[in-house]
Amino acid sequence: MSEVMRSLRREHANIATLVKTLDRQATALATQGDADFEILRDIMDWFLSFPDVYHHPKEDLLFSRLRLRDPAAAERIGDLRRLHEELGYRSRTAAEAIRRMLIEYPTPRHLLIDRIRQFVDMQLTHMRLEEDRMFPACVASFTAADWRDLEAAMRDEDDPLLGDVVDAHFERLRRTILAWQAADEWIGG
Repeated sequence: MSEVMRSLRREHANIATLVKTLDRQATALATQGDADFEILRDIMDWFLSFPDVYHHPKEDLLFSRLRLRDPAAAERIGDLRRLHEELGYRSRTAAEAIRRMLIEYPTPRHLLIDRIRQFVDMQLTHMRLEEDRMFPACVASFTAADWRDLEAAMRDEDDPLLGDVVDAHFERLRRTILAWQAADEWIGG
């Protein structure tokens, strides 16, 4: 497997961790009437600062190459760039709803839960599309030269939350996720 695919799959695993954390908080909000809004804010800050800025552009490069190598496979996937733009929009709207809750702006909880759940569902559906269709099509159709070109063109930024060096802004979120994982091993189930 190429380093490009290893990197993208590792990033998907990290995204899945954050999506699961979002879902956990949305469930707490729906069933207990409360959630950790600072954790929710930090998660959305991560989505706005890492996947939207670094991860999706890598996938867009991959998809552009796929359109050259296997246009039929690319056609079956659809407009990936538009899907990434929609994810960015959903990230921003969920982040805004969470910020309003933090400043005690009256936002109906059901609306916040709906925005979070829509974001979670869209993220999971999107990753399944990439993992089940795009990544296998790329692996099947790319040459060694394609992978080298893509690796050279991609900016490989360290994940500020789940990478080797944790950004101070995300330290509390990381500690919280690790504590939840240690307490009930929720991440694998």
